[in-house]
Amino acid sequence: MNTQNKRVAVLGNFKALILICLLAFVGCGESDAGNEMDVAPETTEKSYSITVGVFIQNGNTYTDQNKDLVFVTQDACQSWSRTASGDDHNASSHLHYNAAKNTSYNATTETITWKEYGPEISQELIDATCDNGSNGATKTADKTSYHADKNFFLKIKAVVEQ
Repeated sequence: MNTQNKRVAVLGNFKALILICLLAFVGCGESDAGNEMDVAPETTEKSYSITVGVFIQNGNTYTDQNKDLVFVTQDACQSWSRTASGDDHNASSHLHYNAAKNTSYNATTETITWKEYGPEISQELIDATCDNGSNGATKTADKTSYHADKNFFLKIKAVVEQ
């Protein structure tokens, strides 16, 4: 075999080796076994309706005020109103509006967290404040403890998976 034929044979073997390497890298798709790392895991969060009780404390006793807050996880802004006594902007009894968003429930720890906005003096104002998402306070409640929230205490009363 002369030198020219040896070069052609080596070049042919080299091309075949390159072709095999290319096929090995390009030929594997996302559906091939062993390639699970390339596919993003599917994430789905369950939806819950959580009833949070509002309590006052008198010594070691917590008394339910029967002013429950009901949150639905995965919902956008959720608002509620409460009667406020006279204050800076209104000497008479009137409504204050609050809202929550980014509501989530951890079923393992039985804890709800949300970002709360308000109070505002109208439904329109609280809707705008919540949509804007600024100056919110993070709130938490669970099934086992009473969590202080201004002059009240919060505790989960019920959770329903939807």
